[in-house]
Amino acid sequence: MFTNRASPISAFAVYNKKIKQTSKGKSKTSQSNGIKQKKKVNEIEPIIPKNLVTIKKNKRKNKLKNDIKLNLIAIQESITSNKSKEIEVKKTKIQKKLDKNTSEVEDVPPTLVPIHIPDTEIVIEKGISELNKTDPTPDGLKVFKWLISPVTPARFFEKYWETDVLHIQHCNKNYYTDILTTHRLDGIFREFPLYYTKNVDVVSYENGVKEIHNEEGKVIASVLYDYYTNGCSIRVLNPHTYDQKVHLLISNLQEYFGAMVGANIYLTPPDSQGFAPHYDDIEAFVIQLEGRKHWKLYKPKNSDVLARYSSPNLKHEDIGEPFMEVTLNAGDLLYFPRGTIHEGRTDPEAHSFHITISVYQHTSYADLLEHALPDALKLAASEDMEFRKGLPLNYLKHVGYVNKGDKSKERKRIMQNVEKLLESLKKYVDVDGAADQLGRKFMYDSMPPILSKQEVNYTSKCDGDYMKDGKIFNRVEIDMDTEIRLLRYHCIRLVIEQDSPKIYYNTENAKYYHGEEEQYLIIDHNLTPCIKALQTNYPKFLKVDDLPVIDGDDAIKAQLVSDLWERGLLVTNGHLGTISDDENSVC
Repeated sequence: MFTNRASPISAFAVYNKKIKQTSKGKSKTSQSNGIKQKKKVNEIEPIIPKNLVTIKKNKRKNKLKNDIKLNLIAIQESITSNKSKEIEVKKTKIQKKLDKNTSEVEDVPPTLVPIHIPDTEIVIEKGISELNKTDPTPDGLKVFKWLISPVTPARFFEKYWETDVLHIQHCNKNYYTDILTTHRLDGIFREFPLYYTKNVDVVSYENGVKEIHNEEGKVIASVLYDYYTNGCSIRVLNPHTYDQKVHLLISNLQEYFGAMVGANIYLTPPDSQGFAPHYDDIEAFVIQLEGRKHWKLYKPKNSDVLARYSSPNLKHEDIGEPFMEVTLNAGDLLYFPRGTIHEGRTDPEAHSFHITISVYQHTSYADLLEHALPDALKLAASEDMEFRKGLPLNYLKHVGYVNKGDKSKERKRIMQNVEKLLESLKKYVDVDGAADQLGRKFMYDSMPPILSKQEVNYTSKCDGDYMKDGKIFNRVEIDMDTEIRLLRYHCIRLVIEQDSPKIYYNTENAKYYHGEEEQYLIIDHNLTPCIKALQTNYPKFLKVDDLPVIDGDDAIKAQLVSDLWERGLLVTNGHLGTISDDENSVC
């Protein structure tokens, strides 16, 4: 158990509590019958967190940040007076200081997204690229560090990940209130069309019996609260569908883990329990937002450790005594690996409101091999005659359940041949192809990324053509000198299926699970090096002219870039040039 009385600055709290809509915001551009549709988008406004806490070990780093801030002010003043040479000199000095500081950043296991030092933002006049809007990957790390502070990510993955339970006390009931409150939950119940079973479950567990009290149709807040006052728990599925801050949390963690991240919220009245003991197929981060809840954790059977599938409701007589009992107060976190049996109950004096963040569902080696082995066997059978040879005559007299103890020569020969074929099968296993299939699933399961305020102005959401008074303005073009990068590393996956390259992507996913069809683009083989270059060089900007192609010309390369940009998959290093002198867009 860890106690953190002086909580570090909340990385999640740097985002404004108020969400503003842009006056002429544009969302992703979807094409249907040649018609482009644009919607307004929400931007997250940065603010300065309250109650800044200085930690001794960060003094030298804070001093460095203060020095950098002074330099930033000087740069902004020099911009006003058009001292371009002085800007470049000071940019270089800042970058050297940041590079020097890189060694102080803690390493995270290589299975996760690599850590990058966040660039210093220097806002300069419109039309000139910002120095640093290039690397969004640190955002996920900041959020994860904040969630599990004071435990470091390296310590967490070394000691706890997939192996042990972690309980963290922050001794601050408001530590996680930026994520969600019951007041905002009430707004969700009243503002959105939620439906029983699909979006909301009403449950109770008493005397060893779990009951589901879902009605038919749409959720009405007053009816829901009537169930709550009578001892029922309320579970809301995928709250990130309705709350921008939860979406932001999920989006950042999703990019950090490189896997789908989900969330459910649970509201439990005093002196009650909503769910029977059970285990789940996810790594669970239980974050107590309000009130408190008493948890009991039980050891799983050996076959259920790191379970691949969730359990049914379990009985107390079948699970033994708990190995851990802990009370989560507001501001606390409890992590436990998949397969850990758990149950939670409130005491008579307090309600409980918590969110469970889930990650790494169906992301095991077994899931990888489920894709790899069938294809490997198919390929081996087509290329190696040994796999196609017939089994011995009367083989059923020597193998099978009733023949397990058989010691005949025929059985021995069959078993030896199977072992030999399995050894040969290894060379046909395509790990990369299997990983791409998991990546394809990730693209379909994941939430669409949230753009920063800096990014949104350099994507198709807020740059490019728009309509006013029946006329189209700000027609833009992408030329060979345009610099581009992917919006996120994990926003696309190139998959070769039946010799046809497809780019699966998530920027047009719905905010609720599988709310849209799977999104993909089919491209020519000679364009696959372009996609490889964009991902392997992420988050660096590349000129369109520098993207490699196989026996292709600039026209098809420019068309690919245009298609990716229109679907919100690319960020440009500056505003695109307009075709004419028409009115510019304003976001």
